[in-house]
Amino acid sequence: MANNDEKKDEIEIRTISVKGVSSDIYKKIHKIAMETGKTIGQITDEAYKNFISSVENARTISQSFMDGLKQGSSQYIENIKELEISKVDLEELNRKVIFRNIDNLTLKDLDNDSFDRYVSGIIQVKNLNIPKKLSKAKVIVKCNFVDKINVIG
Repeated sequence: MANNDEKKDEIEIRTISVKGVSSDIYKKIHKIAMETGKTIGQITDEAYKNFISSVENARTISQSFMDGLKQGSSQYIENIKELEISKVDLEELNRKVIFRNIDNLTLKDLDNDSFDRYVSGIIQVKNLNIPKKLSKAKVIVKCNFVDKINVIG
């Protein structure tokens, strides 16, 4: 029984051929493989994963943009090294905001309702600090290019 479970968890690897790869690209991949000690298949696999990730991120950003247009314009709070913002601060703005390009962002005392009501997105933030009472899942859905999320308090 354990062997069947192990086989389900294994990644299927088989020989495939890819038509239409230019010789120039193949040579570059071969060189990278030689330099890193990996196989051409491993390098190609990593390249495919990175490409797929880039496409998915572009779709997410595009979808966030379209959602923003549908919901009306949001106020951008951006290009700040360090910012601590509270529920009261957001209530005073009385509109949705997008936090962008902030090194350290702390959402001081936001709860799930105020987060949903006032935060449209969090983009390009190095360190995001959120309170325990705020659902990490709700936050992650509105994040793009956030390096680290810390739960505080």
